[in-house]
Amino acid sequence: MNTRTLSAITEKHIRGEKMTNRDKLKTFLLNNVEIMEHDGGAGTSIKYPSFELTSRDFLEFAEIELSKLDNAGLINCVSHIKRAMDCQLDSFLYAYNLYKPFKDRKLGIDKKLDFLNEAGVFSSRSLSRLNIIRNKMEHEYEVPKIQDIEIYFDLVSAFVSILERHILILDVYGSSNYRWNNTHNGRISRFSIYYNLAVPRIEIEWETQEDGEVEISAEITDINEFSYFLRVFFLLSQFYVHSSKRYIITQLQK
Repeated sequence: MNTRTLSAITEKHIRGEKMTNRDKLKTFLLNNVEIMEHDGGAGTSIKYPSFELTSRDFLEFAEIELSKLDNAGLINCVSHIKRAMDCQLDSFLYAYNLYKPFKDRKLGIDKKLDFLNEAGVFSSRSLSRLNIIRNKMEHEYEVPKIQDIEIYFDLVSAFVSILERHILILDVYGSSNYRWNNTHNGRISRFSIYYNLAVPRIEIEWETQEDGEVEISAEITDINEFSYFLRVFFLLSQFYVHSSKRYIITQLQK
């Protein structure tokens, strides 16, 4: 448990500041995630965009252009890599029914990448490297070096693969349930999380002897709170991956 995180939330409460749903969720999970056990769930039908071309198509086009080894081919290669990244970003947002909200707010690629960072999809270090090479490739009027293009290609390829996996999480863990026994009285406590695609909204419920029944949710209208709820949604889908919950706890503290 991160005592610094919990104490910061406690201090807000003492000062009379209202605890946000994010504060409530973080406090609850840091207190309980180590004893929570997965208790089933269900997947959600994924809706893919009707794009004529996919990110994989653009990566394939990029490889073809790179093989030409002339200036036009190198420049075209960079353009295709950029399209691959943009396409996969929009495909991810579309699958989670976030494409229209981002489009309506006119949020560009930098805001989209910030959102992915806050949601824990792609590390800030990797995004920083990606942005540096992206800006160099796209904003300087010079023929890109093959070495830089290869780094850009590898980063975007990894980016595409990661977002593809996060889209598939919906197919398996659209909703998840957890339970555990209270060590003091043997009563069963419960926690559930559900990604409601129709809204979109992340809905969370828990029931313990201490808290009773609690229901909280987050919608994209509050992008900061929603991104943290989405981080929790992704982290809890990894219960089977991590034998130790230390990684999950570390990521919850951010």
